[in-house]
Amino acid sequence: QQQQQQQQQEQQQQSIPSKSLEIVDMSLESISCHKGSSVYTIAAHLDQQSSSLSFVSGGGDDKAFLHILNTTTATTNQQQQQQSSHTIPLEHPHTDSVSCVAMNTKYVSKDLKKTPNYLAVGSYDGTIALYDPISGTKIQILDGPTDVEFLSFHPKGGSVLLAGSIADATVWMYHLPTSKCLQVFVGHECNSEGGGVTTGSFTPDGKFAVTAGMDGTLRLWAPRTGLCKHVFKLAVTNDDGGAGNSNGGGLTCLSMNGGQDGQLAICGGEDGNAYVVHLQGKKLVATLNHFDVSQTATNNNNHTNSTFTDDGMDVDNDEIIITSVEALGFATKEVNANWVASGGSDGILKVWDLTNGVGQCRQTCTVPSAHTDSSGGITHLTWHPTMPIIFVSYADGIVRLWDARDGTIVHSLSGGTPSADNQINDFATEFRGLENGSAGVADVVTANDDGMVKVYSVDVQAVLLEAAAKVNTTTLVS
Repeated sequence: QQQQQQQQQEQQQQSIPSKSLEIVDMSLESISCHKGSSVYTIAAHLDQQSSSLSFVSGGGDDKAFLHILNTTTATTNQQQQQQSSHTIPLEHPHTDSVSCVAMNTKYVSKDLKKTPNYLAVGSYDGTIALYDPISGTKIQILDGPTDVEFLSFHPKGGSVLLAGSIADATVWMYHLPTSKCLQVFVGHECNSEGGGVTTGSFTPDGKFAVTAGMDGTLRLWAPRTGLCKHVFKLAVTNDDGGAGNSNGGGLTCLSMNGGQDGQLAICGGEDGNAYVVHLQGKKLVATLNHFDVSQTATNNNNHTNSTFTDDGMDVDNDEIIITSVEALGFATKEVNANWVASGGSDGILKVWDLTNGVGQCRQTCTVPSAHTDSSGGITHLTWHPTMPIIFVSYADGIVRLWDARDGTIVHSLSGGTPSADNQINDFATEFRGLENGSAGVADVVTANDDGMVKVYSVDVQAVLLEAAAKVNTTTLVS
């Protein structure tokens, strides 16, 4: 066990940029089209045949841009990397921040007349702009709900679009070829602070729409009728009919397609919990305590104003601040359908095993303090499609690759900007070269608070081989 811990420590030392060293900009492309305004949202699609990476960014400057990058040129000729991409301004003049973007390219069929390609841009001005994702030509403008917070395409053809409001808590569904609003889902409640719907999507089979809100509920909708089929009262107090282990607060994030049957969904809450539900069974499966009060209390040595938790733990009420769950993701079935990861505003990543239905924490992953003053909170995460590797973005502007098996960092992608100015608000990851069991290459695009859009490319196969070689070398030396 000591030998394994030593190996993990050495891997951490060699994989993370040291805070005593200058932060290196590892990006292939740094795009400054937003001119210093925060970039809030990103979406990407990789054409496997042409190796063309298309991505769209939106920000606080009320603008959105389409970018097209030839990944082959960018990775093989970095001296000419500025010539490998071009940026197209998307023309609709929004009057408020661009809050969400989405592309339906992965859902369309070969018959583009039946299932056209769309790039959707949502704004807090209440409009949704549709563009051609290849040319950037504007197709149409849809009147949307107040303060559009999220966009999601239907997985069967991508011609139906779901849009939710953070202001009035409504969710609208459009049929894009006819420009018709098919349904307005009403049921989520605005809380005392006015929060509405925070996230939503169609189920992978397209049969239902699922939305989460600041009212602490997850709702299952029938797209054809507009009826709410079930309400999961999750981050809701016991007095309001909740599960009884929540202090209330909104739901912040959502992931679906978990479990062997693909029917598991998970929501993150402001109360520090992640809630796993079975959609078809309409039941709460597990409550994962990402924020562990007892663990926090254990780390507090001086208690001046303290109470006791249900398990008898002495807790300092003045020092404990509950941190929210901000990112979630199920591992693919190729990795392990029962694994799920949660990331919090406390900067901690946890990997859970749902095999027994209760949710056992396999790994608690914290960036070593020797390498950073503060990594800040986790903002987004995604799993590698075939390997137990999790890509995680942080408020310090770094994307870290964690091995879910042993909780070690195998690689880091830094952008070279001081952490105070470089929070990653969103990122998108596309993979190529996964044939014949290879871990392939990951193209990562980040939306940064300093106004930059950065593109990274990491050879995941080479990173894993290098990590394995380090472990073998350490074992031989020991």
